[in-house]
Amino acid sequence: MNKGQSFLKRIPSLLASPVSIFIYVFLFFYLVIFSLAALLLPVLQPYQPSSSMQLILGNYTNVLSALGASIAAGTTTVTHASLKKLHQKHDELQKSLVLLHQKIDALPHQPERPGSDEER
Repeated sequence: MNKGQSFLKRIPSLLASPVSIFIYVFLFFYLVIFSLAALLLPVLQPYQPSSSMQLILGNYTNVLSALGASIAAGTTTVTHASLKKLHQKHDELQKSLVLLHQKIDALPHQPERPGSDEER
């Protein structure tokens, strides 16, 4: 279970790695730009990605996109919950400070004696 958890925690950094970004850009150019160019230029048609290749790589891209969206949504949810807890703690601390100030203000005022700091 521990290895699975560590792998799941590494997925966002793997998806944002330079190698992954290169793969995404390559797939975009190969599946979209090059396919359109092959439709317009007959000389490139022999190199055009086949329908099955477009389907497989397109599905790969869709799965990665869904995975990235899930990670983003999960991260947002965790961040929102953490921020909510932080605000609750802040409110509790603010109430404690107000109470503390009220208690301090309710204490009887005692004038300082001269030289009291020297005796300590």
